[in-house]
Amino acid sequence: MSMKFFFINSMSRTGTSLLYGHRDIYFAPYRIQFACAAPFGFSLLNRPKNNEQFFKMLMTKTTIVNKKGEWPQIHTASLAELFPDKMDSKNLIMGDNPLQTAILTIHHILGIDLPSNEQYYCLHDDHSYMLGSEVFLQYDCKILTTLRNPIDMIASKKNILTMYVYSRQYPQQFCLKDEVLHKELLRACFSWWAASYEYAHHYGLPVLFGLLKAANTRKEMMDKITDYLGITTDEVLLDDKTPLADENYHNELLANGSSLNTIAYLTKGAKEDNTKAHKLSLNVHKHDFLLCIADNRFFEALSDNVENFLQNIAHFYMNFALNDLEGIFVLWQKLYKNKCFRELFAHYSAFNFGHSNAKEAFI
Repeated sequence: MSMKFFFINSMSRTGTSLLYGHRDIYFAPYRIQFACAAPFGFSLLNRPKNNEQFFKMLMTKTTIVNKKGEWPQIHTASLAELFPDKMDSKNLIMGDNPLQTAILTIHHILGIDLPSNEQYYCLHDDHSYMLGSEVFLQYDCKILTTLRNPIDMIASKKNILTMYVYSRQYPQQFCLKDEVLHKELLRACFSWWAASYEYAHHYGLPVLFGLLKAANTRKEMMDKITDYLGITTDEVLLDDKTPLADENYHNELLANGSSLNTIAYLTKGAKEDNTKAHKLSLNVHKHDFLLCIADNRFFEALSDNVENFLQNIAHFYMNFALNDLEGIFVLWQKLYKNKCFRELFAHYSAFNFGHSNAKEAFI
C-alpha cells in the first residue's frame, strides 16, 4: 500500500474539520487515538511485542461513530465494543509498517475499501501535536496544525464543561476556578509555541481558526493550505458548512462538527462572533483575569491578516512568555526540545479538565 498521508495534529476545538469534503483528501472514517489514550503514540511510536497485542490495542484505541445523529447525542464507541465477534488477531492485515497495518486492518474490520483516487489519506487526533513532527515525518506526509486564540479556546472548553455538568444551561451563569483558567491557558498557549517551533524549523503549516472562519480571509488562508498540499482550492473549502457524506462510519471529530455547535446548543441558538467565542461564555471578570496572564492583543493582531500571521508565528516560540506561569512554560519547552514527549504529555494531561473531572472545574 503506497499512500501519502496528511496529518492534522492540533488541539481540539480549533477547526480541524474545515478541509473535509475536498476531492483530493480522504478523511479516515475513524479515529486512532495516537495521543488521547494510553499507550502514548500508538501506532506511531509504540511497537507492541506481538501481533495479538497490537491487534487488541488497535481495536481498543480506534473509535467510530457508526450512525448519524444530532449533536450532542452522537454516540462514539471503540471497534472492540462494536465488533466483539471480530476480536481475533487473525483479522490483522499486515502492512509495511505499524501505521499501514493499522489502516489495512481497520478497513478490513469495517468492510470498506481503501481510497483509490484521493491524493492524501488524512488522519488526525486531538493533541497529537504533543508527539512532535518527527514521528509523522517518518512517512511521506504533510502536517497541518490548526490554532485558535487561547482565550477563545478556554471559552470553548468552558462550553463543553458546562454541558457535562449542567446540561443545557447558559455558560455565563457559572464560573471556572482560577486554577482551571491558568491550566487551560497554559495548554492553549503551548499549542502555539509548539506550532511556531515546528514551523520555524520548516515542519508543517500552522493555520489560524479565525482566519479560516472570517469571510474576508477564508480564501487566502485556504489558498495557503492548498498550495502547501499541492492541490486546488476546491469550492467546498470556501463553504462554512461541512455536512458529512452519507457513509456508514465517521470519525467522531468530524461527526461532532464545529465547536460553535456547543455554544449554539447551550444558549438555544444565540448568535456569536466566530472569532470571539468568549463573549457568550466567559464572565467579564474572568476574561479580564486571563488578560492579566497573557496579553491577548498579540493574538488578536494576528487575526486580520494571513501574511502577518505566518510571519509572526515563525518567531512566536522565541518571544512569548506567560506571567505567573513562566516556570512551567519553560519546563514544557525544554521537554519538547529534548524530545521527552511522554514526560511532557504527562505534565500536559495533568492540566486537563474534561468529562471525568468537569465538576471540579467550577467554583
